[in-house]
Amino acid sequence: MEGLKELGGIQLGANNTLTNLLLFVLAVFVTLLVSRVVQWLFTSRLRAMAEGSKTQLDDVLLSTLGKPIYWVVLMAGFYLSVNTLVLPQAVGAFLRNTSTIIITMFVAWAVSNLITALRQTYIDPLTDKSESKLDDQVVPILEKAIKVAVWAFAVLLAFSNMGYDILSLLTGLGIGGLAIAMAAQDTLANVFGSVTIFADRPFQVGDLVTLAGHTGTVLEVGLRTCRLETFDGTVVTVPNKALVGGPIENLSARVARKHNVLLGLVYETSSDELERCMAATRQVLAAHEKIREDFAVRFLNFGDSALEVQVLFWVVPPSDYFDVVPEVNQAIKRLWDAEGWDMAFPSTTIYQGGSDAR
Repeated sequence: MEGLKELGGIQLGANNTLTNLLLFVLAVFVTLLVSRVVQWLFTSRLRAMAEGSKTQLDDVLLSTLGKPIYWVVLMAGFYLSVNTLVLPQAVGAFLRNTSTIIITMFVAWAVSNLITALRQTYIDPLTDKSESKLDDQVVPILEKAIKVAVWAFAVLLAFSNMGYDILSLLTGLGIGGLAIAMAAQDTLANVFGSVTIFADRPFQVGDLVTLAGHTGTVLEVGLRTCRLETFDGTVVTVPNKALVGGPIENLSARVARKHNVLLGLVYETSSDELERCMAATRQVLAAHEKIREDFAVRFLNFGDSALEVQVLFWVVPPSDYFDVVPEVNQAIKRLWDAEGWDMAFPSTTIYQGGSDAR
């Protein structure tokens, strides 16, 4: 025993003995062994148990926490192994702080992966079933915000373990954040505008809307801007703050789209022919399956150059408006041409002197 004590007390330099070295080697071996056992548990044993269960939560936990926990065990074992050696104070503090930061980052990585997996498993199926498309925009934004908060907390925790005063750091960040907020008022106004859009839901992605004087289909609703594609294919970016104080017209929310036009008949048309013309025009509208029943064809005005006939109808659904209107116009033109009802055009009659000559 005395010989073993003398052998273990042999100085190897830097105040470390042979015993310290053997304990370090043993600790490293145990660390590698434990990490391999943890890896085997997550990839084989626990995986088999999870596949036999009815819930999806255990599958999510295994798929997201396996690698981070393996690395956390490895780093913790490395830190404990190093503590078996006698190291200078500065070196020991450096290794301790480094290990703490790395372990904290691995934990944040695990939580971040878990958030993504929970969204894909539980939230995405719900958003896919919902009729609204705004939730498809809101969920990724909330996910990013939660991840940013997790990583910010991890960074603050790492600084705290390194000996920094977190309260002073937060105070400094608060003053800096106030200065940034004052310099970025427009950006913050756009962000609050997006919150209003997500809360009130005046429209959703894919709707035909009129925003800030632009009419088009909503392509994307972001934190700062809303993007529209107009009828001519132009993509217009509208700041969200412009949507809060101004009117928003959701054209897709209409159940029908109105078409109102004045058609002119020449003044030579008799009253009977005018009645026949309006009755035949009503039949054209009644025969179209995408025109609502409450249409109207009526003699509205004595115009400057024509007897003005109002043709008013609603197209259902509104998305077919640009297909139905040309069809109706063509049908009315064919009817009037076939019956000999002349359409009027702007004209001026000049009388010379006091005679009846024109």
